Amino acid sequence: MKKIDTTAGRIGVRNVVVAFLTKDDSTGVAYEPPILIAGTMQMTLTPRIADDKIYGDGKVREHAVEMDGYDATLEHNRIPAEILARMLGKRINKATGIRRGNVRDRIAKFAIGYIIDLAGGFVECVWLTKCTVVPPEKNTTQKTDSLTHSPDSLPITSIPLAYNDDYDYIGDTSDKDSGFTDATAATFFDTVPVLPPLSPVEPAGASAEVAATKAGK
Repeated sequence: MKKIDTTAGRIGVRNVVVAFLTKDDSTGVAYEPPILIAGTMQMTLTPRIADDKIYGDGKVREHAVEMDGYDATLEHNRIPAEILARMLGKRINKATGIRRGNVRDRIAKFAIGYIIDLAGGFVECVWLTKCTVVPPEKNTTQKTDSLTHSPDSLPITSIPLAYNDDYDYIGDTSDKDSGFTDATAATFFDTVPVLPPLSPVEPAGASAEVAATKAGK
């Protein structure tokens, strides 16, 4: 019987990186080099699912669930103005440095990655492969007898890639049997991983990949 370490709880999040998507079609995927954005406070992921239950004889006979990404929120000290402008498709006047919002702006697509620190010195590394944002709400208060920090709260929508339908890549060094090592984690954010599409007839767990539901059996 496989034993999974459950003591490596999540204790922190850090090192958010963004890589802007330059190509995503049936022939492949391409990204710009990742950019580190220091100052992460919290990352919240809400899975986006569709499910259906089939009833018979007064009980659930079948439950189908499909997931195609996340609705996420990044809490950050302050998203750098240049990065946020690119995410929102805004232009920056090079002569004056003024960011220009226009009705013709089109939001950019990008991958976002981050590290979750786990107890015991382990890490969980995450890439969301294709994301978009909407302009964040901003609430700024005046200074009084005490200082009040006003962080950015950035709503993010994670969707699957057109190339291979992948919406995330996750590695966890606490899972000793996964093959995801400290050495792999050290270079995980150098580039965004790109895996080939699954074969339409390939069963779960085929080839070099193992379905998580079968692992350890």
